[in-house]
Amino acid sequence: MNPFTTPDRLFISRRPQDMRAGIQRLAAVITTDFCMDPTDGALYCFVSRDCEKMKLLRFETNGWCMYYVRLAEGGFRWIHTEEGEVSLQIERRQLIWLLDGIDFEQPKAPVPVTAKVLL
Repeated sequence: MNPFTTPDRLFISRRPQDMRAGIQRLAAVITTDFCMDPTDGALYCFVSRDCEKMKLLRFETNGWCMYYVRLAEGGFRWIHTEEGEVSLQIERRQLIWLLDGIDFEQPKAPVPVTAKVLL
C-alpha cells in the first residue's frame, strides 16, 4: 500500500469507536453497521469517544493497512451522533482538515468544481 495516496471514497463513522479494535473488528463494523464491503478500496475512519484518537482502515490489492493517529495537542474536531446514518462520506480535504485538528465543515471553503467541458 502506498501511504501517500488517498482513495477516492472516504467514509467516517458517526459513532464512537473503541480504539482497542483491530483490523478484524473494524472490518466487521464496516460490514455489519455500514453495510459495505471493507475490501472495496475505500478508506474508513473511526474516531474515539474522547475524539483524541483516530484509526483509518483500508484494503488495497494484497492486504490491510491500518493507521493510528493521535494529535500532539488537542483533539479531532468531530461530533459523534447516535441517531441517523452510521457513516458519512467525506472528501479528501475534509479528512486533511480533521487530521490537522480543525473542523471538517469549513463554511468559507470554496465549493469543489468539477469540469464538465474543456475550453
